[in-house]
Amino acid sequence: MRKIGMFLIILGISSLSFYISYRYINEKQNIESIEKYLEETKITDFKQPTIEDESAKVEELKKEEKQVELDYKAILEIPSINLKRGTVESTKGFKSINYAISIDNSSNYPNTSGNFILYAHSGNAYYSYFKNLGYVNINDDIYVYYQGIKYFYRIYKIYEIDKTGTMDIIRPNDEKIITLLTCKNGTEKQIVVLGKQYATSFY
Repeated sequence: MRKIGMFLIILGISSLSFYISYRYINEKQNIESIEKYLEETKITDFKQPTIEDESAKVEELKKEEKQVELDYKAILEIPSINLKRGTVESTKGFKSINYAISIDNSSNYPNTSGNFILYAHSGNAYYSYFKNLGYVNINDDIYVYYQGIKYFYRIYKIYEIDKTGTMDIIRPNDEKIITLLTCKNGTEKQIVVLGKQYATSFY
């Protein structure tokens, strides 16, 4: 029994160490990818799982990520919740949500009128990039860095919907808005945050 107990302790420590190391590597990769994206697109010419469950999930995602190049299309920043991460186009089966904030395939990018729609996990996993989305407030700022331009949005509406797999999407013809979507922990609800673009600048 003592040998089994010691084995379980060692296994637990190993799993925790792996999880912490992988999370550190993932965050480092995110920072490097953000810096790379911002540099490459800069305009210079002004024209809750257990440790065991989490370790298994991380190992599975690690294998998956080997086949996926982290190709950021834009950077999302929400200062009020200390969030700055890259966004990728949604992949088949929504697998992209497991390694980045995902851009809905029906989105209009920030440089055109319409709705820039983003979704990500909530919860406590390392890939829960919208875990603090429920703490934003009306009039908080949202920034999107896209192809050399920084787009400024201001939150004007926050509400909840039933988690049914579908939602009504605003499709403005003459405005530029952003929609952020995530699940609300412990409920069958989803949080929806809407922002309206009010300014742009070079970065």
